[in-house]
Amino acid sequence: MSLNKLKREKNHKSILAQFFLLLVGLGLLCGALFAVLHTAIGSALENYLLSSDFLETAIEKRVNNLQDYVTENQVSATDSQALSQWMRGKPLTLMEIYRSNVLVYSSYASYSLSVEGDDFTWTATEGEEVPTYDWISYYTVDFADGEGEVVLYSNDLYRYSTYATIAEVLLCSVLFLVGFLVAFQRTVSYMRQISLEIQAMEGGDLNQPVTVRGDNDLTALAESLDAMRLAFRAQLERESNTYAANQALISQMSHDLRTPLTTLLIYTEILRYGKYQGEDQLRGYLDKIDEKAQQIKQLAENLLEYSLASQNRAVEMEPPAPAAGIFQPLLQEMATFLEQYGYTFQWDLAFGEGKVSVHTPYLRRILDNLSSNILKYASLREPIFLQAREQEGALVFSFRNGLKEQEEPTEGTCVGLSSVEAMMEKMGGSSHAEQAGKTFQITLVFPLAGQEIV
Repeated sequence: MSLNKLKREKNHKSILAQFFLLLVGLGLLCGALFAVLHTAIGSALENYLLSSDFLETAIEKRVNNLQDYVTENQVSATDSQALSQWMRGKPLTLMEIYRSNVLVYSSYASYSLSVEGDDFTWTATEGEEVPTYDWISYYTVDFADGEGEVVLYSNDLYRYSTYATIAEVLLCSVLFLVGFLVAFQRTVSYMRQISLEIQAMEGGDLNQPVTVRGDNDLTALAESLDAMRLAFRAQLERESNTYAANQALISQMSHDLRTPLTTLLIYTEILRYGKYQGEDQLRGYLDKIDEKAQQIKQLAENLLEYSLASQNRAVEMEPPAPAAGIFQPLLQEMATFLEQYGYTFQWDLAFGEGKVSVHTPYLRRILDNLSSNILKYASLREPIFLQAREQEGALVFSFRNGLKEQEEPTEGTCVGLSSVEAMMEKMGGSSHAEQAGKTFQITLVFPLAGQEIV
């Protein structure tokens, strides 16, 4: 796992923590809004009610309502039960009835009203005579037993302030819920989007990326799903490439086998019917038959080797060891074998201190394939150049040789090079072959132990 991915995973926040912070933030925001609205609306309401005749109009309506009730039900000023019945459903309201400055009814039987001023204190108790004050509004109501002066006390400011507070609480609560639902809807929408993209993956569409958004648990899930999508796609591409390579190999092998087999059949036909002249021509035809048989044998061996190297079995790698100790004996053995056929070598080996881990049977088969390729195609007039260098976390070998000038084109096959590539991949390395004009070069890359190839 890369360092950047680890850092991203560490920076991902818990979705539970994010929702908690969201709730706290929305609560603080709505609380601040409630405080502002409560202060502003309360101040405006107080200024309006106290500076206008709204309160006085409201009391006059109540007095008119009381007059209608008294007239309809013939209620007397001392009928406490009937008057209390009228007072029901009127919270924060107090009514007193006076006759000749004597309190004859109070909505609270034991009520005592005290008014403190700068230089007086006034207290009224039912049945007691009290003075008349100009700042108190008295309303005359015709009772069944005569007129009475009615005083209504109603805290309409508190009532409307309470209504305003309830409206403010409801508004802030609705805003809180809307804010939470909007944020939650974004999360649900993201989950639904991931679900649709997963369904697309299940349907075989691996080209549509999984949307990565935010920095919470869902983001980590989306990143993992997208990494899985890329891994699946890479695997399918590898399988597709392998299938295409195998199909191409089968087609090429069919052609490569058909040519020597056809030639072999022609020569056997000549021998069967005695269409040759002399012993020398007979031996020449037998040599051709032997040559084509050996070519077919080599093709079969290369195909078997490629098949074994391409299997998905894991390779048991040997412990890391110094590169010089691994490669020098095998390269020297290869050079000794090829020198017997007249080839010369030009060496440029710089192994360094790095260590590599290889599978020796594979390494021997790779060098055998390269030796066979040199014998078949390399020119004897030019030395075989062999170079080894440590670079960018890897040990890099380059084999370069000139090509023969052949009168007849040699039937070639890519099975040997394909098996080399397959074995190098099994060992964690790679190979690359190229031909430029009359020069052929193959490069083998072995990763150094404990390092990544750049």
